[in-house]
Amino acid sequence: FEGRGTVKDTDAGVAWLKAAHDMGQDVDAAHDLALVYEYGRNGVQNDVFAAADWFKKAANAGHIEAMAELGLCYELGCGVEQSDTDALDWYMKAANLGHTTSKFSVAEAFEEARGVPQSDEEACLWYYKAAIEGDHDSKMALRRLEEIARIVVPGVRAILYV
Repeated sequence: FEGRGTVKDTDAGVAWLKAAHDMGQDVDAAHDLALVYEYGRNGVQNDVFAAADWFKKAANAGHIEAMAELGLCYELGCGVEQSDTDALDWYMKAANLGHTTSKFSVAEAFEEARGVPQSDEEACLWYYKAAIEGDHDSKMALRRLEEIARIVVPGVRAILYV
């Protein structure tokens, strides 16, 4: 994308990332290309469908951040057909691999009954998992659900008012 000297070659940049993924099995290249399409970076036209496709390739290959991004694509119906179930599936995969923001998203799904039966108890457990990793929004949610959280997660108050 930077080119040589002052000449930039957008097509070559895209081609190199595609080749790195397709021939070199470079999962980071797939994620990087998804971001290029999502945000219209480096002179590439914004394309949410291409972004979702590349997030899916990276997610299927185990890229945790791509799993979270793909979950968001499904949640919002951005580049894919909207599906709370698919969103939760990808968030859950990323959360189980340690992705903090996905833990928050899983909690929200349980609290709001998006793709799963409503469960404030399960939401509190997931909010807690994200909160102990420093996620501010999860701490706020636990404060809001404090009467349930203090029963489901004994000692939760110790992280809420630090």
